[in-house]
Amino acid sequence: MKSPVREWIIGCVIILFCPLPVLATVGWETGDIVLDFGLNLESGERTVLVDKVEVGEPFFVELTWKLNAKNCLLHIQRSTDGEGVPTTILVVDDGLFNGVVSHAVFPKVDEVVVTAREGQRCEIQPSQDEFLVIARAPRAPLASEKEWANVPIGGVVVLFRATTFYLPHDVTIMPGQKVLWIYADGAQEPHSVTSGGCRVNDCSGGGKQFDSRLNLNKPGQRFEHVFKHPGTFPYHCKLHLGSMQGTVIVK
Repeated sequence: MKSPVREWIIGCVIILFCPLPVLATVGWETGDIVLDFGLNLESGERTVLVDKVEVGEPFFVELTWKLNAKNCLLHIQRSTDGEGVPTTILVVDDGLFNGVVSHAVFPKVDEVVVTAREGQRCEIQPSQDEFLVIARAPRAPLASEKEWANVPIGGVVVLFRATTFYLPHDVTIMPGQKVLWIYADGAQEPHSVTSGGCRVNDCSGGGKQFDSRLNLNKPGQRFEHVFKHPGTFPYHCKLHLGSMQGTVIVK
């Protein structure tokens, strides 16, 4: 039986963040549950965010999250033998984003669960910049410098919520490192990562050093750029000039 808390969270996520499918063949479409506020679980309480009943079958899942690790436990459940006996696995960061943002990938998942640690309360509050992205399909980088694919990540920036901002606004890295921008917003409003500074809303001449174009519009999509030389590199979003501006400092 689905708990009231689970029903509230799924309803919140689908109504506020996910586009309704034209044909209701499954409970959610490829991509796309983003929970960036509204999760509030008491000690030991658990909620199933998505399961194979809603999807229609065991599913691939890519998780990108930033949670209160002390209080919130993230699990996936899988059936690993011929009898379908479920196995619960604690989700841990695979280190893809150097721990700045946590990440994990699993095939053939039956359900994704969040649990509040015993004696603690698990919350996701907007003021704490915490979020959980559940993507049903892998999110390959939309643009990257292939010959620099293995260079270290110097900074991770989250394109966060439809209120339009980069988090953090400014990052400092070393020459030869790359910055990775991750779209973590369920509104599916397009953003870009475009080089060049702005004077108020005048960002003319931008995009000469790097430009993702307006292709970042689904949860988990990514853009990266390698900064080879020292300097200060301002950038902006082409659609949100007033609110989305940031800086990469290389030294």
